[in-house]
Amino acid sequence: MADITVIGGINIDIEGRPYDVLRREDSNPGRISLSYGGVGRNITENVARLGGNVAMLSVIGGDHMGLGAREHLKSLGVDVSKIDVQSEATSAIYLSILNHDSDMELAISDMDVVKLIVPEFLEKNADFILSSKAVALDGNLEKETIEYVSERFSEIPLFFDPVSAAKAVRAADVIGAFTCIKPNIMEAEVLLGMEIKTEDDLKLAGQRFIEKGIEKVFITLNKDGVYYKDKDEEGFIKPGNVKINSATGAGDSFSAAILMGMISGESVKEIARHGMAAAQITMESSHAVSEYMNIDEIERRIENV
Repeated sequence: MADITVIGGINIDIEGRPYDVLRREDSNPGRISLSYGGVGRNITENVARLGGNVAMLSVIGGDHMGLGAREHLKSLGVDVSKIDVQSEATSAIYLSILNHDSDMELAISDMDVVKLIVPEFLEKNADFILSSKAVALDGNLEKETIEYVSERFSEIPLFFDPVSAAKAVRAADVIGAFTCIKPNIMEAEVLLGMEIKTEDDLKLAGQRFIEKGIEKVFITLNKDGVYYKDKDEEGFIKPGNVKINSATGAGDSFSAAILMGMISGESVKEIARHGMAAAQITMESSHAVSEYMNIDEIERRIENV
């Protein structure tokens, strides 16, 4: 059995970036790369690279891309026994376009296979999930599945990544059931039904999440770092000097550090510091998960966080 179980999507990431300033409605010379991705999958790989005992529950198609992604996780020591292969389905694909500054301009996602991660599938694996020390939930899952997990596995520490403002609404009714969450500002606004324009607004949002029953809150602030809060302390962690290659996957590595901190009993501040260091490593890479992600590198960088 695994210490950490991640429930979420596995997909193929296709990323394009121009050599020069991105020109809309035109063909842009640039570079295109393909890699394994998906919020749940990225979190899982990062946890494995940080030395975590991790399993993934997901559904993939019977195509070579999905099967390759599963084998890649297995090669890293991930328990892939609960990744279901649906031979008639097509594995998920996520296509993103970056600008010259490496920020995402737009993305298109074909995530239909993720809809097959339904309560019935998870119930069949309930004993496996219940044996975990922490469970992470990918916000790409359907509302019914998110609500099922929040109730069925409430005795386990639960982590939730909302993924996007549009999808955050799926968890709004049950957000207080999660032990720990990592929204950005727009996602936090959706989850709380409030505007966050100032630092006071941000701190009020953190307090409201705590009042809902959440133990640890991390609100990411893009270039300004992260705001963290629990019932005893709050603060900000700045990102420091980072040579950004790509921001893709930075939030997923942060989530992995959160999960490692959850099972080891770290303070909310220490988790935030480890998370920011993990995000730095990812942003310097051209891949959604950096090959240099490891606990020693995080400890080295944490001195500058």
